[in-house]
Parts: sequence; C-alpha cells; structure tokens
Amino acid sequence: MSFGTNLLSPELLQALLRAAVACAENQKDKTGIVDFFCGIYLQCSDEITPHFNGDFAALLNQNFPIHRTGHEGLAPKVPPNRETSGNDSAIGWSVSLNYSDELHRLLWLSAGLANSVGKAASVKDVIAALALDQDWIDELAQTGIKPTRIVADFDREVRTIVFHATQHTGEGWPREMEFEQNGDLRPPFTLEISTPSGRFQPVHSAKVKLNDLEVAVIAWPERPTASVGVELGSSNKIEFELQGPRFGSLEVTVRGTPA
Repeated sequence: MSFGTNLLSPELLQALLRAAVACAENQKDKTGIVDFFCGIYLQCSDEITPHFNGDFAALLNQNFPIHRTGHEGLAPKVPPNRETSGNDSAIGWSVSLNYSDELHRLLWLSAGLANSVGKAASVKDVIAALALDQDWIDELAQTGIKPTRIVADFDREVRTIVFHATQHTGEGWPREMEFEQNGDLRPPFTLEISTPSGRFQPVHSAKVKLNDLEVAVIAWPERPTASVGVELGSSNKIEFELQGPRFGSLEVTVRGTPA
C-alpha cells in the first residue's frame, strides 16, 4: 500500500522512503514506527526534535547502523541495474515498501487528521496522531524518546469521570446537584476539587458534602486542591458551601476505576 502526495506531504513521503531504504540496507523485513521516526530525523531533524526529549542521533545509530544523510539516503547504495534492452544509459533501482500494521495505522490517522482541514499530513500531524495512542508513545519511550509536553491520556482524563461540575460563588448557581452511578465504573472512587476554574477568581474557602457527609475542604491560597476517596451509591447528592468574591470558582470531579 502506498501513500500519495494527496495524503502525505513531500517531506513525509521522502522520510518514508529514507526509512524503507535504511531498513533494506540493515536487512529489516518491515518498516515500523521507530524506523519511520528515524526516517523523519534523517529527512528533517529540525521538524521532529523540538517535540521530543531524547538522543535521536543515538537512536538512529542503534536502529540503523547503516544509514546515509542527504540525497544519497533516498536510494540504495548498490550498483545500478542496467536495462537489458540494449540501452546502456537506462538505469534503475527498487526498494521494498513494506510497512508494519502499526505504521499503517499511524500514517492513515495522520492523513485523516490533516485531510479534515484540507491538507496533506505533515510532521506535526504525525506527532498529533502519535499522541492518540499510548502504545505508540510507550514504544518510542522504550528507545529513550519521549514527548516534550505532557500528553493527555483520554482513558484516564475522560473515561474515568462519573461526575464533573464547575461552581461559582455568584447567585443563581445551584448548591445541590444529583448524579447517577450506573456501574460502568467501579470502586475505588475519588473526589477531586480545585480552585479556581479557568481564568475566574479562586474561592476563599469551600466545603463539599457527598450524600450528607462532609468529604472535602479547600481554602485559598493555603490549600487550593484536595483529593479524597469516597463511596457512591446508584443515586448520589453533592452539596457545596462557598465563600469568596463574586466570581470565585472551583471545579469538582468524581472519578471511578474502569471495570
């Protein structure tokens, strides 16, 4: 399967070719994700290195003991095959484009992200796609290459949420709420509270009750956050007691453990 210029930028296409050539010369059967990142480093190191911590040069030397930079790295270092048609001026070469299943997934996801805004995938699209799969992040981390930024973990940040709310000290905000726990998440459950929320002002102090029990207290600036274990029923009531400026705010999240 090949990727044309309508899906991948010229730089990514050349990075793929560099990786395939290096794989062939290092007797690797398939081009994988780490091989592709080495190809990107060979093609345009300034595009990839700002987004990761680690020694790309060491990884390159370890992964591809045989490699060549510049234009020479785009073709195998073998005597050209002359055509048998009698035309001595005709030369050619070939290299196997055999990508691993995971690299196919990464390339298609990168292309899909870029195509959604009407462009071919660039290095940044590859990085964005990589961040969507923790296994890919872990595979690179095993080689010593890690993202320079904290990558959001969707499973941990979103799928563990039972309840979330933003509270403000202004009038009209409900001080009691109810929520259900349908069994998709299991104990232990944790209630997290922090102030402020976004760019609003922090509350001076806040108390939180869950099912008529006081479970958390915060105060600004001495103790702006709290995380406590809680017990939930199938139906739950949460209550807030707030003190602070008119636009004081806090966030509260109740999390569970995936079943």
